[in-house]
Amino acid sequence: MANDSSARFQFTLRRLFKWAAVFGAVLGLLLGAGRLYLRWLYPYGSSHCCDSGLSMSLLDYADSHGGAYPTGDSTPEASLSLLYPQLADANLLRGKTVPVALAQAALDKNGRLDPATCGWHYVEGLTTGDDPGLALFWDKVGLGHNGQRLSEGGHKVFFVNGVSEYIPADRWEAFLDQQLKLYAAR
Repeated sequence: MANDSSARFQFTLRRLFKWAAVFGAVLGLLLGAGRLYLRWLYPYGSSHCCDSGLSMSLLDYADSHGGAYPTGDSTPEASLSLLYPQLADANLLRGKTVPVALAQAALDKNGRLDPATCGWHYVEGLTTGDDPGLALFWDKVGLGHNGQRLSEGGHKVFFVNGVSEYIPADRWEAFLDQQLKLYAAR
């Protein structure tokens, strides 16, 4: 009888280990799938590089420069660097795709960003008095507030009057064409 009881215990123990292994494998697959999903959702990592914060910094700059937004440097990204360090830090100016260390190194070197060290598409030469339909900036890649992919593609765009609008991917080309016309009509 002792052998029968011992055999049942071993059988039960083996079943328990088998189910624990199955549970562990399923849990591992779920965690792996979750990690892949997060990597897909946040292609550059989670970032709270606030586009609303950049908009406020640009409006503050324009308020103290007769309504003119930063302009006149070698590239639009370099002109955007004129916000540094009084109105924006390297984390804000880098955008949602550039590592902050890379942007900080560029700012420390010569005080200017370039296309490789800034993730914002900035339209320089605008003023607060321009057509309110003119876009001032957007994220180059088209990411959401925390660096996540946007469900319909597209971009969140900020205009010269501080208003923002989400432009979905299916309207993006028409939006860019309209921007070229508005800019040419200035």
